[in-house]
Amino acid sequence: MNPQRAFIFSVVLFSLSAGSIPAAQALFGFGKKKDKAAEAEKTESLPGLGGPGTDASAPPKMAQEAQSESSSGRSAYSQNETAIGQYPNEPAGTGLPSEVTIKAGDRRGPQKPALNIEVDAFDSIRESLKPDEQLLLAESPLTVVWRRTHPEFLRNERVIQPEKTTFDERPGIIFSPLKRLHEVLNRRPEKKELRGHQWSLTIADEEGKVFQHYEGSSYPPEELVWSGQNDQGDWMQAGRAYSPVYMFTDPNGTPYTRVGEPLRFKGIVHQERDGLHLSLDSASLFGAGKTAQKLEGDGEIILRSAADLVKRRYAGIPIRVEVYGATKELADLQADIIERMLTKELMLLPQDISTDSLRVPYTDQRVEIILLNR
Repeated sequence: MNPQRAFIFSVVLFSLSAGSIPAAQALFGFGKKKDKAAEAEKTESLPGLGGPGTDASAPPKMAQEAQSESSSGRSAYSQNETAIGQYPNEPAGTGLPSEVTIKAGDRRGPQKPALNIEVDAFDSIRESLKPDEQLLLAESPLTVVWRRTHPEFLRNERVIQPEKTTFDERPGIIFSPLKRLHEVLNRRPEKKELRGHQWSLTIADEEGKVFQHYEGSSYPPEELVWSGQNDQGDWMQAGRAYSPVYMFTDPNGTPYTRVGEPLRFKGIVHQERDGLHLSLDSASLFGAGKTAQKLEGDGEIILRSAADLVKRRYAGIPIRVEVYGATKELADLQADIIERMLTKELMLLPQDISTDSLRVPYTDQRVEIILLNR
């Protein structure tokens, strides 16, 4: 054997024995038929799309068409049909759909707008519709005085004057026992020290009699509100003085006493069974002696304040006036003065106010204006 051929044969045997089958295939050309078959599959056209040899102007086909053509050798659909419908019929030589129509444009020339003439329908009566300026500039003599500084009706005596109101809106009289204890001790004791302090508040009238009394065993209150009525149902009277007396006893038994400022009011408002009472001090209305036959001092202001209270809260309620005087005749005269004043302020008729008069001692002389709201 030729030495060269023997060498080649030995190389081939060595490759086969080493398991290099792929290398041997590449060396001697094994497996080329399989590669050509794969390339043929790649170049095969997809259903409905065509391949390299397909006419590009032909319409696309669905997969079913490709299968039917491959099986029967001809197409099952016409050339005008596509995957989604049909091609519209085109006129020969135009290239446009048959339903498209071209029309000539509008050749009308420019037109003038319509003539618009504004007409006032009220032109003939326009002057008569204008207001009379003389009436608008006129000033009523009832609203402006000749000096033209302020309206005249503000000076009317029947106008409510809140600045002259003398009746307090508070519901009662406020006492401060704890504050009075601080004044007695001249210091502010600790809260634990107040536990053993006893306290009492006595309200005495002008004769020194006890009118109302409060007491406690410990912790004097900061505030104590008194309505003006005692436990027996009696009300304090206008014009009379009432003195508060504070008494304290410490845990050691040492007493302390403090007398407060006397309480005296020109007028008191309180509700009783027969109606709302406006109690007025006769000394403030008819002088210190309570015997004047006309209003003196602050008498007119106090009556106007009472009338203002009736206007603001109790308008339209029947009124009765009771006057307690030194004599029956003097009480009747003073009752007439009160009636005329209220009739004027409240703009009532004389029969709308009833009067009564009684003779009483000096300390009990007063005026009661009763609003019959019950």
